[in-house]
Amino acid sequence: MIALAPTSSNAPRRAAFTLIELLVVIAIIALLIGIVLPSLGTARRSARSAACLATLSGIGQALTLYANDNNECTVASYTMEGTSGVGVELEGWGPILARDGYVAGAGTQQLRGSAFTCPEAIDVAGLAAGQTGTNPDNPKGWMDWPCVRTGSGFAPTTIPERGFEQTLRVAYWINGDNPIGAVTTVVPDSFYTGSVGYGPASGGNFIMHTRLSAFIRPHTLVAVADGVYAGRQRNNRQGSPNSRIGFRHIGGGGGTGTANVVFADGHAAGIRGDVFPRAAGGDNPLEEVRRENANGQATVYANPERSLGL
Repeated sequence: MIALAPTSSNAPRRAAFTLIELLVVIAIIALLIGIVLPSLGTARRSARSAACLATLSGIGQALTLYANDNNECTVASYTMEGTSGVGVELEGWGPILARDGYVAGAGTQQLRGSAFTCPEAIDVAGLAAGQTGTNPDNPKGWMDWPCVRTGSGFAPTTIPERGFEQTLRVAYWINGDNPIGAVTTVVPDSFYTGSVGYGPASGGNFIMHTRLSAFIRPHTLVAVADGVYAGRQRNNRQGSPNSRIGFRHIGGGGGTGTANVVFADGHAAGIRGDVFPRAAGGDNPLEEVRRENANGQATVYANPERSLGL
């Protein structure tokens, strides 16, 4: 038999955590998590904003290539007939760029993985009721193109006879003259693009393609931004009813969001929700609109001096 060594009551014992010590450690870990998590969340949002800017830069290059190949005409926000647009198939600028090969990997009717969606876009059909209304989430959502205007909203469709075989989910707004649904005065070359074919307007004219030569300062002209659909430039401040600009990104300060934008010259940047330039109309004081679009600042006008009498 093997004799076991006798144990000594004087042998040192390993100290264990007391309950108080364990609670202190847990509290320290919780405190560290509370400090680190917001920083990680901010870092993730910053990364998604950077990805959005890269997506917009790609769209800006596509817009420039399209114009260069089409007699310096910008891509239409969509083409249509008449003024009401009800029952008219609207292909949309995104599907046009995808069909004609200016944007690769356009994706399908999905929110993620499309070349036309912001990583911070939320899963909301922004124009389901025809307008974004007062819900601040709607401009942060998406719209499917091509579509048909039903009168109370928009229904996705395809247009195979024109080469649009799939529906694309788009989570960006284009700076287009978009008076669909009403008869109004049309001033050619007012914005980056327009609803080509709309008309006849009150003066008997139609919206035609905008040419690059109409842009006075392409580096300040907003072309595409976070948001949905087109037009409503007069309502594009954060918190404005029926705004179509989606202020999806952090960095505005004081609770103000930022919209990422690609300009007519192809560069991308962010614009805070409290300074995003508006167009004249509605309740906007003309002098305020003039200040917002003047002095080389970001503008929604192709020629702000002409449009605003600067």
